[in-house]
Amino acid sequence: MSNVNKNVLITIINSNKYLSLATTDGQSPWVAPLYYCLDQEFNLYFISQLDSVHSQHLVKNPKVAFAIFDSHQEEGTGNGIQGSGVVKLLTGDDLKEGLKHYHTNFVDLNYENLSKDGGYKLFKLEVQKWYILDTEVDTDKRVEVKLEI
Repeated sequence: MSNVNKNVLITIINSNKYLSLATTDGQSPWVAPLYYCLDQEFNLYFISQLDSVHSQHLVKNPKVAFAIFDSHQEEGTGNGIQGSGVVKLLTGDDLKEGLKHYHTNFVDLNYENLSKDGGYKLFKLEVQKWYILDTEVDTDKRVEVKLEI
């Protein structure tokens, strides 16, 4: 994998704030726009309430697809990320670790609030595959980018 594609992928991750998360319960697909943060191993974190459609899907099926992109790019000039992975609800020590990486002004997040019944919960998306448009070819071709940590 070229360092050019790897650098483009990292730039896209760092220059955006929202991802589109695709989930399914095995019957009905759903896509949710979510604010994200990441850790040094390129795991993505987001908050959600357990009664949301995508959270209900995640309880049944933690496998997801996602996209990260800047929708303001001119047609034919942009690049974005597509990927897949597994999402888990963070509790206990995993929640404490996740809070080191997830930051927002939207709600008051702390361990006690996220541990209560109801309200927001913190999720971790462990990315298994990253794809972008190959920046080294003139065609519209997706290429997998491996991020070795």
